[in-house]
Amino acid sequence: MLNSPIQPVMGYNNGQPVQNIQPQPMQVQAQPAPQPSNNDKTVLREQSMAITSDIAAEYSAVTRLNDILVDLAKTLKEEKDSDQKKVLEAKINTTNQMILQREMKINQMEMTKAQIDAQLKQ
Repeated sequence: MLNSPIQPVMGYNNGQPVQNIQPQPMQVQAQPAPQPSNNDKTVLREQSMAITSDIAAEYSAVTRLNDILVDLAKTLKEEKDSDQKKVLEAKINTTNQMILQREMKINQMEMTKAQIDAQLKQ
């Protein structure tokens, strides 16, 4: 019979039926947070310094984008052509979005740095 229905087969081990084995939940015991070793603290200090450097670079980029935004706004004020004004407005909106993205990135990096600095104080 090629298309016969498959019947469940009960497993046997040495003539005894095999019981279904249910996974048992692991019992986890609360352990105090490990204190960072000197080597770990060195790594954390290096990470903190790298993040500080990245934050400074992002602030520099935001400052540059703000300068570009001011220049675009001045040009928009002086522009007479309505098509060119629309292009400038689109550039201003794009630049604003870039600034917002960088500011969110700065906030995330500052939170990460604060967490690392908290670990260093332990």
